[in-house]
Amino acid sequence: MLLRLGSRPALLVSTGAAARELFKNHDLLVSTRVRIKTIEKLFYDAKTVASAPPGDYWRHARATCVLHLLSNKRVQSFASVRAQETNLTSESTSSNRFKELLDELMSLLGGYFVGDFIPSLFWVNWVSGVNRRVDKTFKEFDDILESVLIEHEKNGGVKTSDMGEEEGKSFVDVLLEEQKDGKSGHFLGRDNIKALLLDMFVGGTDTTATLVEWVMAELLRHPDIMNKLQHEVRTVAKGNVNENDLDNMTYLKQVILETLRLHPPVPLLAPRELMEDCTIMGYNLAAGTFIFTNAWAIGRDPNRWADPDEFQPERFANRSLDDSVHAFDVVPFGAGRRGCAGRSFALATAELLIANLVGRFDWALPDGGKAEDLDMSECTLPTIHLRYPLLAMATPV
Repeated sequence: MLLRLGSRPALLVSTGAAARELFKNHDLLVSTRVRIKTIEKLFYDAKTVASAPPGDYWRHARATCVLHLLSNKRVQSFASVRAQETNLTSESTSSNRFKELLDELMSLLGGYFVGDFIPSLFWVNWVSGVNRRVDKTFKEFDDILESVLIEHEKNGGVKTSDMGEEEGKSFVDVLLEEQKDGKSGHFLGRDNIKALLLDMFVGGTDTTATLVEWVMAELLRHPDIMNKLQHEVRTVAKGNVNENDLDNMTYLKQVILETLRLHPPVPLLAPRELMEDCTIMGYNLAAGTFIFTNAWAIGRDPNRWADPDEFQPERFANRSLDDSVHAFDVVPFGAGRRGCAGRSFALATAELLIANLVGRFDWALPDGGKAEDLDMSECTLPTIHLRYPLLAMATPV
């Protein structure tokens, strides 16, 4: 679908076939992000991996995140951290203010800023108060991230002999060390480090929580699927679930993949910009066209899926997420060179948390509510939440 956003043409990609054409055959041409000044301010003038334009800095920043945090090896090395964070009996130390800030950031990311799309109306962003909100949110996040850096500089890094000195260091310590040693040249200034940390906070917090909420909602709406999953989890793991158990929980993976198909945490993926004129499926597109990918619609494409609106985890019995992404049937983490590098980390966290929730508790709707009455209405901001927060009763087993 072609449309216009202010003075700019935009293409909305809503089918797997169109996504394949774009991200397989023209990936390089759509590898840059749309430059939205209001949003760039929040991300240290586009210094995050998600917002940076393609080039040497983006390649170095992405490689740094993958090497020191998001590779399969590093994801596995953080198993003990995830176990601590998903321990359902541990005391929560999360900051309410941080959550409020994250909610405000997500609200801003889901906004439409007239001044960015119609340059002559730049003043609207000031009058509407958007610029003040952006400045305030940015400063509070910057203060938090600066305090994190100061604390790590004071402690001088963490040394661990079990995994070796390098693996015993946190992501923050590794970045600070690279900056101090000058290994990364101009790529790792202080703002760059804070931008990469913000990337990890934003990319892995709200989206993972949203996925878990949708999984639990679908399980409560389908008691037979809940029972089948609980049987698998309780058979494989006797008590607390650890990450070694997850490899043997095939139905858990099917449930999560089906939830990602129906309820991708980010239904409209971060927009890209066409770098050169080209023809896509018969459409002549000019350089500068915005490209929006509708992951929600692609996951429900009736040409790709039978009964696309039904929750049927068994449809993934013989296919993995990689299979579906390569076929462009499901794209919750994007596709191509700008796809989400933190996919493995997010899935590992979600799997462990969901397995513990369904394995250690029986679940029911409050006040004897019926499964068919559960309100599954959606609210987008820009992650797709339940319109009304999920309420459920947990009984330890």
